[in-house]
Order: sequence, then C-alpha cells, then structure tokens
Amino acid sequence: MKKIEINIESIEEKYLEHPYTPNRKDNYLPNQMVISNTQFTRVEQRLFEYFINQINYNTININHGVSVKIPITTVRETIKPEQILAVTKSMAQKVMTFFDLSNANHIEYEHIPLFSSISYNKNNSGILEFRSNAQLSPYLASLGSQYTRYDFQTILEFKSIYSTLMYKLIKLHLGQNRTTFVYSIQELRKLLQVEANKYQNLNDFKRKVLEPAKKELRETSGVPIEFEYENFGNKQRNVTHIQFRIITALELSKIDKQDFLEAVQINPRGVYEKVEEIIDTKYNIKPAHKDKILGDSLLIDKFISLHIEFENGLHTNVKNQTAYILTCLDLVKKRSPRVK
Repeated sequence: MKKIEINIESIEEKYLEHPYTPNRKDNYLPNQMVISNTQFTRVEQRLFEYFINQINYNTININHGVSVKIPITTVRETIKPEQILAVTKSMAQKVMTFFDLSNANHIEYEHIPLFSSISYNKNNSGILEFRSNAQLSPYLASLGSQYTRYDFQTILEFKSIYSTLMYKLIKLHLGQNRTTFVYSIQELRKLLQVEANKYQNLNDFKRKVLEPAKKELRETSGVPIEFEYENFGNKQRNVTHIQFRIITALELSKIDKQDFLEAVQINPRGVYEKVEEIIDTKYNIKPAHKDKILGDSLLIDKFISLHIEFENGLHTNVKNQTAYILTCLDLVKKRSPRVK
C-alpha cells in the first residue's frame, strides 16, 4: 500500500476586533443561526446576545474570527457576577449545530465550536472578551442575504429559553412577511432546543414549552406580537405538525379597539371611569384638556384608539406620547417649522 503523506500547515488563528458600541437597540442574526441548535441555558443565551449585539457585519472577514470586548459593568446589569465563571466556562465548550430542514428525507447537519476563547478581566482590563471560531464567520457573513432583526433589551428580559427562541423564530417569519408557518414537531423540538428525553408526549410539549412561551411573550413589555397554534392533522394521536399564526401589533390593536366598543355598549359609565384613570396615570394631560376629552364621546374613542396603539407597540418613533395624542385630537396646534 502506498504511503500517503499529509502536510499539516500550522496557521495562527487571527481575530478581527469589533469596537464596542453602547446602546445598540437591535440585534441582527443570520437566519441559518436562528434555526440552529446550541443548547444554551438562559444565562448563556443572554451572554451570547451581548456578543451578537456588538458585531459589525459589514467588516467580517470569513477567514478570521471575531473579537468582541464588552465592559464588565455592562454585562453585570443582567448577569450576576458569581455566575460569570461557570457560565463562560460552559459557553467556551458550546457548539452550534446547523440543520438542513428543507429535506425531510436527508439528514444533514454541521457542528461548529462557537468560541476559541472567552476571557474575563484579563490583566485587570474590566473587559469580557469573546473570540469566535473562524469557522463561524462565513455564517455570520451571510447576514446580507437573509437575517432576523429583534430588539436587544427585549431578548434579555425573557426568563425562559423557550420564550427567547420562539420570539426569534417569530421575528424570522415576520421579517419574511409571513404571519403563518408550519413545523413538524420534531423540527420544532430542535428549534426550541428541547432535550430528546423531555416532553415527548404532545400535551406535555404544549404545556411545558409552547404555552409558557406564549404567556411570557404576551406579558413581556416591548413585544407587540402574540401567537396562536393548532394541530396540523385530524386526530390528536396522529399529529405530526403544528401550524402557527402570528398576531401582529396592528391586529392586536384592532381586537382591543373592538373590545372597547363592545364594552361601551355594555357598561359606558364603567368604561369612561377607566378612561379617566388611564388619562391620570399614563399621560401628562392638563385638567382642561382632560375635561374636553371626557365630555366628548368622539374624543374618547380617538383617545382610546391611540392609547391602544401605544400599548401594543405601534408608533415607536413617538417620543412624547401626550403631545402626540393632544395633537391628533386637535386640542393643541401642531408646531410650524421655524423659518430660517
């Protein structure tokens, strides 16, 4: 047998540093990474989101790893100092598994170690530094074609890993203008990182995974979306797929407005008392303007309509909600632009 000689070239791994930028509102994650599996704990997921938040995707070199340095004081806002050592040690050993979900008859996946190293306060720097594996960079660089955008602070609020992953999955589909989508139960288990030996019964899967995620998304501030789901099949025991429907902020607002109109028909006095309470607690409205609103049913309807839209996450660019409402109700004049 002919001996095959293999020459192994030693290559020093290089890292491209992405300078720290505070107060970034959104995270951007390539869709391939959204539908991957990493088996993060909730605390590990939070740290990973800090890493993702600081990546400048237009400067990625697919042959180099990414170096992200985050001030420890920033990380401590959401993670206890005593957790850092154990969490970073665990994260340094994590792999991201990429699945091909497009072909049910062909199993294809790739495991890629996420980080080459994670260092904490090295040389008393006050910095938490992530150095990603260079093999991850081609996936990060694919952001330009298909990506998911989601709110950074919102993703940190979730207590459950299932809520976190469901939120990102929903944002992925909304980013592609889809409000309905279907997954097999097996696909969904992978996407939500449910361990193989857990919740194998469909009812348990719904009760322990889907329902808590649905509840937390509804109760978390800054999430103007909800979701419903139903079995994709006729019989409970033969269910293999689940269909989801996303209810957007606009739809939620329409539903709430209809509920308000129906409540007025049933108990107008009780509803108007509630409107007065909302004015007093939610907005900085002067007594004269308050009296005008409460004395006119059309103004009450307009006020509640705007309030519902704010509550459901619409008009996110409005900085002064009180001024916006008063202007929309024609109770104050809109300022004219200054003439230079």
